[in-house]
Amino acid sequence: MTRGEIKTAIKNEVDDQTIDSSLLNTWIQRADEKVQSWRPINDRNQSFDYWDYLKTEQPYTTVANQEKYPTPENYRAFVELKIGSDKEPYKLVDFRDRDKWDGHAVYLLGGYFYPIATPTADGLSMKLVFVRICDDFASDNDEPEVEKLYHQAYVEWGKKMYYNQQGDTELEQQAENNFEKIMLGKWRDQELARMASASDQAEIPRSSLV
Repeated sequence: MTRGEIKTAIKNEVDDQTIDSSLLNTWIQRADEKVQSWRPINDRNQSFDYWDYLKTEQPYTTVANQEKYPTPENYRAFVELKIGSDKEPYKLVDFRDRDKWDGHAVYLLGGYFYPIATPTADGLSMKLVFVRICDDFASDNDEPEVEKLYHQAYVEWGKKMYYNQQGDTELEQQAENNFEKIMLGKWRDQELARMASASDQAEIPRSSLV
């Protein structure tokens, strides 16, 4: 669904064709933020943040004895850092624990990342893999970056915002519940994909995830 189609769906499902287009744009942008930041209650480590479609790589070149490097503007979350020909990725650690590490660790602070064991050579290849923030919608022709199967989540969030504005708490809660069901479905798909790719784990029946 494009943003325009999501707007039409919201108006049709709440049976109100008079909703202001700019207000709908605001609701849908907010829905995109909610989708990206959502986490299941029982598994706070899982999120849409960590799906492959939001991962990207930023190349850097080391400067001898430079301690910090800026994170990209669209940075959301750390995945891994590799420097030079070293095959072992750097582990992200809390900056308060930085003195406990002497290598293969990196910490974040104030929009910069700091490799522990500062590179002492110029020109080494450094690759930061990170989770990016989705671009804002620019027009009604734009589609959410989430797979089409889950675009209804944007409609449900728009309905929630509409009913909130109308003061209808029952229908607002119903729309929010629908949003959560869609997101949980996405999470289950992620879990199934993760387990399918883990050759060292026993198979878990789909029924156990429902």
